[in-house]
Amino acid sequence: MKMNLMRILITSALFLLLVPALVAQNALNHPRIISVTGNASIEVAPDEVVVTLGLDSRDKDLAIAKGDNDKQIKQLINITRVAGIPPANVQTSALTMGPEYSEDKNPQLIDYRVSQTVVVTMTDLSKYESLMTSFPNVGVKRVDGVYFTVADPSKLRAEARLKALQAAQDKAAAMAKQLGQKSGKPWEIIEGSDVDAFAPRTNAIYSRVPIQEENISVAGGQVPIRAVVLVSFELE
Repeated sequence: MKMNLMRILITSALFLLLVPALVAQNALNHPRIISVTGNASIEVAPDEVVVTLGLDSRDKDLAIAKGDNDKQIKQLINITRVAGIPPANVQTSALTMGPEYSEDKNPQLIDYRVSQTVVVTMTDLSKYESLMTSFPNVGVKRVDGVYFTVADPSKLRAEARLKALQAAQDKAAAMAKQLGQKSGKPWEIIEGSDVDAFAPRTNAIYSRVPIQEENISVAGGQVPIRAVVLVSFELE
């Protein structure tokens, strides 16, 4: 019994002696650092526009309504082909079909509604005006979205990232100097989330609007491409 008690006391004493050593070792492995964020944004003119269009058909006969909608879709696709839009840049989606009833106490069937969405991507912005003017002629009733963007932002993102790193370095140097210190080599670098790294500003239109003459002219403006980094620098 006495031997077991002695072993426990010796083990506890050794543990208490090792704790300060472990804490000191951890402090040696992790130098004094200063952590800052760096932000950068590059604004460029868009080279691509994505237009989301809506086509609706109504008839008391569902088959006729669906047939009319299919015809409109084919005419719309034909217009894009004539304009030189690649087939891969025209996508149909979001097909909905259903009855429409009156709001009377005893609802009566009014007709059937068939709706379909078509997304057209234009890489030649000079075709934008003529195509938007032609779309109503084939039954397009509304524009669900106009999104000006950059087709390949990878190089621009890389440039923005370098600018963000430089911004972080400058910020760390200024903050350290203010505190009578000097920032040294980077200890850790973390790239921020790119959720907002490529965000449209006034160049995107999401509201559903009927196609009218005053809705056709839309300026692409500038597209901001952003980068965020978190950098920890050693203090010298």
